Amino acid sequence: MPIKKLKNGSYKVDISVGVDPVTGRRRRKTRMAKSKKEAEELYIALKHKYNSGLQPSQRNLSFNEVIDIYLDNCKLHNKPNYYQIQLYTIDKHITPHFINSNIKKLTHTEIRLFQKQLIDTGLSNKTVNNIMIILKKLFDTAINEKIIDVNPCDGVPNLSIPKKQMKFWTPEQFKAFIKLIDKNEEQLFKVFYTVAYFTGMRCGELLALTWNDIDSVRKEINVYKSLSFIKGEYKITPPKTKNSNRRISINTKLLEMLLEWKEKQKDILEKLQVSSSDNTFIFQYKESPANKDIFSRKIKTICARGEVEPIRLHDLRHSHVALLIHQREDYITIKERLGHASIKTTIDVYGHLFPNKQKETADKLDELF
Repeated sequence: MPIKKLKNGSYKVDISVGVDPVTGRRRRKTRMAKSKKEAEELYIALKHKYNSGLQPSQRNLSFNEVIDIYLDNCKLHNKPNYYQIQLYTIDKHITPHFINSNIKKLTHTEIRLFQKQLIDTGLSNKTVNNIMIILKKLFDTAINEKIIDVNPCDGVPNLSIPKKQMKFWTPEQFKAFIKLIDKNEEQLFKVFYTVAYFTGMRCGELLALTWNDIDSVRKEINVYKSLSFIKGEYKITPPKTKNSNRRISINTKLLEMLLEWKEKQKDILEKLQVSSSDNTFIFQYKESPANKDIFSRKIKTICARGEVEPIRLHDLRHSHVALLIHQREDYITIKERLGHASIKTTIDVYGHLFPNKQKETADKLDELF
């Protein structure tokens, strides 16, 4: 019986609320009431709460089949790197938890519990948010496939992420860093870091550069591709966004440094019996293109020789922006050099680096007194 009178005169309401969509076990809800009438009203309310709602589609697909559909779409419409990140995250965090789930019966409650379990494992808030974003996309796929009507991730808030202080090198720090590099033995690194610092290019864009991307007459670098390594093989893809296709003006000394390295590179490749041409990758020093890992690790090695605090490879891009702001360049110029999709992106990411104009404005008000 769903309603049972106890010896103390109170009533217990015990009803089945179906099967747990994650574990497959039957779930029950128990509530206490002071009178039979209250118990009956509570029973009706509980039954309505757990049995009402939109009926899911009659189409049946397992959770794993939905994952396959989602990943197929990822592979078709996104860069290989993006697909690999999605595949890794799903295999590591999502599939182990939801592998036996009934996708039609998963609710907001199960999603919140999953989020809590991720938090309890010690993952950072940013990582948990990224996993939840992918999970939401999986349910969006299920909606598109007419399997469910409502996304159970809706209404599950993202975790707050404390804003980290942006790291970058001042011109003085960069000069100190470059002086620690042996020009004869480490010319490749000297050129790579200098180009990164004075152009603000992303690492993948730098690695994808070939010599025919350098316009020596106009002193420009043509940026229209990116290089990444996936399972040991390099892939050339379009850059991050449509606006990332751009031409970056470079100074004369940087161009001279590049052309000097071009001659040195020929000698290095000839000794390895590797032919070179204008299609050779600029930062290639062996048969295959260079991997970003070698440039990431080398920063710490070089900094350890002196008193320069190491930064990440990507922070050289931030350093370029700080340099431009120091030279009083405007937002639009910076946006064009970085290849941002909109000026809003530039302001959101780097606005705090610009000098505060409030004191200057306040000082001008003195003229009115």
